Amino acid sequence: MADKPIMHKQYIQSVVETARETADSIVGARVWATIEDADAMHDVIFWDMIARRLPDVTMASVLSFLDDSNHVPKKPCQAG
Repeated sequence: MADKPIMHKQYIQSVVETARETADSIVGARVWATIEDADAMHDVIFWDMIARRLPDVTMASVLSFLDDSNHVPKKPCQAG
C-alpha cells in the first residue's frame, strides 16, 4: 500500500502536464487581442481539464502539488 500515494502523485502530475500541454496548444493556436485574454483562456482550459480528470481532488491540493513539485503551468501568450 505504500505505493498508492506515489502512484496518486504521479497520476496528478500526468493530468497536470496533459492539461498544461493542451491549454498551451489551444491558446497558442490563435492570436489574442491581449495577453490577459490569452492568460484567462489558458486558465479556463487548464482548470476545466483538471476538474474533469480529478473530480475528487481539491484545487488547494492541486495547487499544493504544483508548489511542491515546481510544476507551475506555463502560459504561452501571443497578443496581436
